[in-house]
Amino acid sequence: MRVKDETKQLAIVENTLDVVFERGFAGIKMADLANRVGLSVSTLYVYYRNKEDLIVSIAVELIERETQRSEQEITEDLPYKLKLKMLWLFWINFSINHKREMSFLEQLKKSPYYEKVPVSVKETKSKMAMNLIELGKQEGLLKNVDNNILIGIIGSLMGETVKLIMEGKMELNQKNIDLMFSMVWDAIKS
Repeated sequence: MRVKDETKQLAIVENTLDVVFERGFAGIKMADLANRVGLSVSTLYVYYRNKEDLIVSIAVELIERETQRSEQEITEDLPYKLKLKMLWLFWINFSINHKREMSFLEQLKKSPYYEKVPVSVKETKSKMAMNLIELGKQEGLLKNVDNNILIGIIGSLMGETVKLIMEGKMELNQKNIDLMFSMVWDAIKS
């Protein structure tokens, strides 16, 4: 078995993210990807068995890495509302500063590849958000409705905030961040 070169593996991942950002998952052709990276097709298959393995492997890596990073934003000593705001702001910044990765994750959720991502990885991703929502409900700070509804409201307003910023219709500054988060808070608070 051939030893995998980290530099080559990183180049494969980076180029895959580029292709998905430009053309979606349908745009990934293993032969084209190998050519783009400067590898033979057989070498590409040393790293990933097939297109599905490539996509799922990148998805798992992204989800685990970004979940871990977002967890680092939340410190136990912060008041609840600030914890939620920090997590919300983390994902806004991630969406703006990591367009390719966010595009990959958004497309993943709407694709059949999402079903191939291990349940444990998906649960880890949603566990922190769900635990934070549960904590807010237990403390009487959030509406006592289904957690998925609260997550949907938070996610929708986050997505629209990112969209407004990306389209140049709103500036990313403290005033606007505070305004948009106060709208999120008003929508979900008890």
